[in-house]
Amino acid sequence: MQKIIIPLLTLNNGNKIPQIGYGTYQCKGNELVDGIKYALQIGYTHIDSASCYRNGKDIRVPKREDIFITSKIAPQEQGYENTIKACKKILQDLDTTYLDLLLIHWPGSSGNKPNSPENATVRLQTYKALEQLFQEGLIKNIGVSNFLKHHLEHLMQHCKIKPVINQIEVHPLCWDQATVQYCQQQGILIEAYSPIARNDPKLIQNEKMIELSKKYNKSVAQISLRWAVQKGFIILPKSKTPKYIKENIEIFDFEICENDMNVIDNLNQNYHTCWDPSTVIY
Repeated sequence: MQKIIIPLLTLNNGNKIPQIGYGTYQCKGNELVDGIKYALQIGYTHIDSASCYRNGKDIRVPKREDIFITSKIAPQEQGYENTIKACKKILQDLDTTYLDLLLIHWPGSSGNKPNSPENATVRLQTYKALEQLFQEGLIKNIGVSNFLKHHLEHLMQHCKIKPVINQIEVHPLCWDQATVQYCQQQGILIEAYSPIARNDPKLIQNEKMIELSKKYNKSVAQISLRWAVQKGFIILPKSKTPKYIKENIEIFDFEICENDMNVIDNLNQNYHTCWDPSTVIY
């Protein structure tokens, strides 16, 4: 089986990351084991996971040094000591000595209301722990997830190591332009989770997306993924089905023209299919 070559993007610290990752949310057991095995066979070299997915023990790779593995610190694991402990548990579950990338999963923390200033305090403690784990060599890169511009601005005032990634929900119906622009200005790459909006009918049945699908002879999902790739985002599509696992990386044999990119850009309506981080005020 001929592998598809996935481009590498350069992080702000000079390290590389594959532009497409295999998403593992809500997937575990044999279906995850089989999904990863097939994904690696056809060209994926990047696996996205998280502590709260509780599937680390099912993520196994033949050559650890060839695979980029991401995990995330859950809201209930935030705080300096809790984060150190959580990271070591993640490493144990994954049976690895290091992570390629560790993110703060959410700008808020368990036990604090979304409008509590305490979220910002705990967030900084959590990030300080990531910096320490980075210095110890247990993490190769550190970053955040679901952070909006104001969360990042606060973090940047206090951190010693700039985050390399901000993983947020991105698809044609949802991309926070202020956050994207800020990240681009700061050299922080955007990772797009739910890049096909979880197959939501509002995207899949969108008339303009269907028109583009017919024009380029690609599925609406592939149009969405190609749009994100051309904007310089890392994408994290998720599927349990071999046909779609493969289809999700068959997006490098065509290019969306500038006018059509603008058409897709204008579909944005801040439509979240997952968490909405704007609820975390501080």
